[in-house]
Amino acid sequence: MATIRVSLTDPSRAWPHPRAAIRDEGGKTLEVSRTTATVAARWILRVWPEADWTRPHTFDIQRAALTGSEVAAGRSR
Repeated sequence: MATIRVSLTDPSRAWPHPRAAIRDEGGKTLEVSRTTATVAARWILRVWPEADWTRPHTFDIQRAALTGSEVAAGRSR
């Protein structure tokens, strides 16, 4: 499953900043420009404003579904 992991904690920034890591079906991280990653993160943040963005979330591209990081990692809330 291809996914985009989105968070507001970019390690290169001192303040909240949209960040996205894009992975293909095999789990390999795809290299995209910083602009593309930021646009993808902002789009997901705007579509799901009610999500708790203090924690990272994973967007499944095929299902168009957003899950919390603890769910994606196999842990329940």
